[in-house]
Amino acid sequence: MNTTAVLNARQKNTSRVLWASNLLNEPLFTLYGFLGFILYKDLGASAWVIALMTTLKPVVTILSFYWAAGKKRLKSNAMWAGVFMRVPFLLCPWVDDVWFVVAAAVNYMFWYRAGVPAWLEILKRNIKRGRRERSFSLSSGLAYAEGVVLALGMGGLLDREPGLWKFLFFGAAIVGLFSVVLLSRIDVEEEVEEKEVISWKERVVRPWRDSLRLMRERPDFSLFQWGFMLCGFGVMLIQPALPLLAVDALGISYIEMAAAISVAKGLGFSFSSPLWGRMFERFSITQITSGVFLSFGLFPLLLALSPFGLGWLYAAYFWYGVAQGGCHLVWNMSGPLFAGKEDSSRYTGVNVVLAGLRGAVAPGLGSWLSMLWGPIQVLCIGGVLCFYSGFWLFRRKAVQTF
Repeated sequence: MNTTAVLNARQKNTSRVLWASNLLNEPLFTLYGFLGFILYKDLGASAWVIALMTTLKPVVTILSFYWAAGKKRLKSNAMWAGVFMRVPFLLCPWVDDVWFVVAAAVNYMFWYRAGVPAWLEILKRNIKRGRRERSFSLSSGLAYAEGVVLALGMGGLLDREPGLWKFLFFGAAIVGLFSVVLLSRIDVEEEVEEKEVISWKERVVRPWRDSLRLMRERPDFSLFQWGFMLCGFGVMLIQPALPLLAVDALGISYIEMAAAISVAKGLGFSFSSPLWGRMFERFSITQITSGVFLSFGLFPLLLALSPFGLGWLYAAYFWYGVAQGGCHLVWNMSGPLFAGKEDSSRYTGVNVVLAGLRGAVAPGLGSWLSMLWGPIQVLCIGGVLCFYSGFWLFRRKAVQTF
């Protein structure tokens, strides 16, 4: 078999694994979205506990940055991350303690983020640009459509049998582990990992030093990151306010929340994903990202109107899905796009660690402001930050056309 045939076969196999993995990972991802409400409604967790979980989930991505920076074997890196992030949920039928659930949620986010740089570099090496973005956006959209159906079914089951979430998490974790099996069948050219003896201080400092150097050397990438920092801060700021608004102000059930979070948001995501994917062929990533930020800005403003009617709640989450469809594609594909012929893991690693840094501040601040002023005011603040970042980036020259 000639080289071209080998590369084509590798591309097709990787594309199939990408599609299958998104579908297999969706059950656990859908349930993960219910965790804040399970903690608050079924386990009696306080708003402070929910805020702590919301804060720790992005904060631990800073530590996951070291896993990604220290491992050169792409496939084993992604596979072990896939296993570790699901293992605690296998214990849910026997453990339903509040702090165990919080720990499982934080662990999931740690390993999810830890495996992202390696997985995206595998996609970059095995799938050509253009097809890579289309496959990523379409498979993500299909997975979200799957999530719509799952959320309705799971929401109905949880309303009738609240304790059933323990067994649903167990089953979803088992299903997700099959994606690791599929990943093991991908062929990818691996770098030879050289054994390097360095001090612990150097291990701690080097990834940060390399990231700062990258930001200085690439002003286009730095511009992208600062815009993402501001919008991401606004999105994270409003997260602690969402359960308080849903339970206290709206008094909605699991099935109503499922209709908003997964049906409305899922339809928005699925509808917009192919459109965002095609936009990559016509616009720079800076222009597309600006559109994503402006779309996020509409979500909290529409949600602030939900006390006047649940129709606003569904409209808000539909538009959130539209924004998230673009954000999911931009955030994941930005590393491979900015990297060009370089290893994209460095670029994706910066994405991951900056998400952790803003997560160290924004959710806690959002929780405090929600208790001080109320969730509606926090939603408005988050919306203003998203709008500002979108207009700020729009005014900048499209510095990268790829």
